[in-house]
Amino acid sequence: MTNTDINTSRSENQAAHSRSSNSILWIGSIVWVMCLAGIIFGWYQWRLNYLARSESRNGRMVTENQTQDDDGRSGKTIKLIPQKDGTFLPQEVTKEQDENPWSPEGIEDFLFTDTEGQTVTKADLLGKPFVISFIFTFCRGPCPNVSREMRELQDRLKDYDFNLISLTVDPQRDTAEILKTYGKELGADFSRWKFLTGPQAEIYGLIHRSFLMPVQEEEDRDRKPGFEIIHSTNIMLVDKTGRVIGKFNAQKGEEMAKLRKELKQVAPLRAAISGLPGATAP
Repeated sequence: MTNTDINTSRSENQAAHSRSSNSILWIGSIVWVMCLAGIIFGWYQWRLNYLARSESRNGRMVTENQTQDDDGRSGKTIKLIPQKDGTFLPQEVTKEQDENPWSPEGIEDFLFTDTEGQTVTKADLLGKPFVISFIFTFCRGPCPNVSREMRELQDRLKDYDFNLISLTVDPQRDTAEILKTYGKELGADFSRWKFLTGPQAEIYGLIHRSFLMPVQEEEDRDRKPGFEIIHSTNIMLVDKTGRVIGKFNAQKGEEMAKLRKELKQVAPLRAAISGLPGATAP
């Protein structure tokens, strides 16, 4: 073999080695890109789940998408409205509907049990306004304050004809007997203030669909004694036809003052109902 042949063979070997190295580099680059894409996708999915959970914790159960008209004013609002089957349906709403998002047909019917073991339905509450709160007796969070605000409404507006409802979000533990003891400790007037329990699925469904409020059980490591359930601290105002007309955060004094004012507008004086002399409209 001549020197020329040797040199040619070496050149061919070097070219083949170079091509092989380039192929390995390309394959390695593709693998790294795929791994990086997988990491980014995984992070994106985690972020979406995290944001969804944060939305639930903050009580924003209705998703909104605001658009702008050509003149810059706020346009239509798209909301995800909860349905009876647990799904959400996108729906355009007007400004008036946006300010009062609850169904004009009123809350859906229900069948719960009070502290005496008696059945209570929607029909039993119609004819006079009522306020309703969501609590559980084992709560170590805001529930005691919510219940104290309910007691405040009972005492300060005793001359007005309306009912109070405390609906447990922990029906597996909050039996009628436990709720009765809880009510007695609060100083509840059971003739006007009812403590209700029932099947969890029906309670949660009513809170989600009719009141548009959050409620869910904590899971795994987030589940701590006294904080097992995430729920709203709003006290809801319902008129005599069963239609929700307002929500008021029991953690804020100014909102409770507004609720008392609203109740004086929608609830008649008890003296006026009984026909006592000297009764005047609020």
